[in-house]
Amino acid sequence: MSQVKERPAAAAPEPPEPELASQESWAQQLRGLALRLLAPAVSLLSAALIGVLVILIVQQSWADVVDVGDAMWSYGLFNRNSLAFILGRATPLIFAGLAVAIAFKAGLFNIGVEGQYAIGALTAAYVGYQLSAPTILHLPLTILAGMAGGLLWAAIPALLKVYRGAHEVISTIMMNFVANAVLLYLLSGALKDPNQQGSIAQQQTPPIEPTAQVGSMVPFFNSIGFDFRGSAPVTWFFVLAIVAAILYALTVRRTRFGFELRVLGTNPRAAEPSGIRSNAMIIKVMLVSGAIAGLAGLQDVIGIDDRMKLDYIRGYGFTGIAIALLGRNSGLGIVAAALLFSFLDRASSGIGLTTDVPKEVTSIMQGVIILTIVIAYELVRRMTARRQLREQTERA
Repeated sequence: MSQVKERPAAAAPEPPEPELASQESWAQQLRGLALRLLAPAVSLLSAALIGVLVILIVQQSWADVVDVGDAMWSYGLFNRNSLAFILGRATPLIFAGLAVAIAFKAGLFNIGVEGQYAIGALTAAYVGYQLSAPTILHLPLTILAGMAGGLLWAAIPALLKVYRGAHEVISTIMMNFVANAVLLYLLSGALKDPNQQGSIAQQQTPPIEPTAQVGSMVPFFNSIGFDFRGSAPVTWFFVLAIVAAILYALTVRRTRFGFELRVLGTNPRAAEPSGIRSNAMIIKVMLVSGAIAGLAGLQDVIGIDDRMKLDYIRGYGFTGIAIALLGRNSGLGIVAAALLFSFLDRASSGIGLTTDVPKEVTSIMQGVIILTIVIAYELVRRMTARRQLREQTERA
């Protein structure tokens, strides 16, 4: 009787060495980080090159290019009050960028931040001068009133989208025009300050009570060695903006709401089968976006001007779109992008004061950044997709 020899069992494949796996993981992370940084780097380099070309075309002199670079460096960064200006100017831009970004994450395009922060500033001003309460109550209520104003103004396009299918781009743009009309009507009538001095009455609210005003950060900075002038436009709202960016990042990455937000934005068709109520999420996201937008104008109202005026600073909402794009909808990226745009605003003043070059060259650079960042991100996305496909093929 022949004996059948048993074949030895095949040896199990040895797991990869932990150090090699770790090295591959680190290499992949570094490549991913490099690709993420590539898009903003390309957009900034393109903006700088086109800025140089514009100066050469207009001024026809390399000396002016050098003067502009020196003005942006010395005045934009090392002027006595430059840091205060940059931080103060970045504060509303951070809020505007966060408001746009959280809508972007859900696949929504909230162009109504401009009108939402205008209404938020008006409601905050009303509570600020109408209510009498201790600071510990009055200031938080004023801030919440600003958020409520922005939230209510965003609720209208949210409901129109969910129940009538109106596209949020159209409805939010229309709400911006309506907001301007509402401000003109109220600041010319019911909410106009009746106790103004002088022959020309301004279209503005009465002054806000001191208990509703946010304090300046100048004393704090000067106590640690800076030498800002007393009227430097930086307030404690900057700290609130940083806290808001941190909370935004944690919410998007660490909460169920953030997970549902990302699923809705990445693949809306998979949202409902996954148990996500798309319409409810759209309303929630638009309300949160509007509430954050309501904070964008509050520094000017309760920290600098101490009242709401018809000639309030406009443009935060539209600049917020560029900041969200440049910051790639991340909390840290939005803060960095807001500081960059604030620096360019400060540098434009230095160019106008110390050179013969029109300061609008910085506006051209901002526009180029907005245009190139979209193209650069699309190119990076395609490069990343090709790399992932190649790695999957190699593993197969």
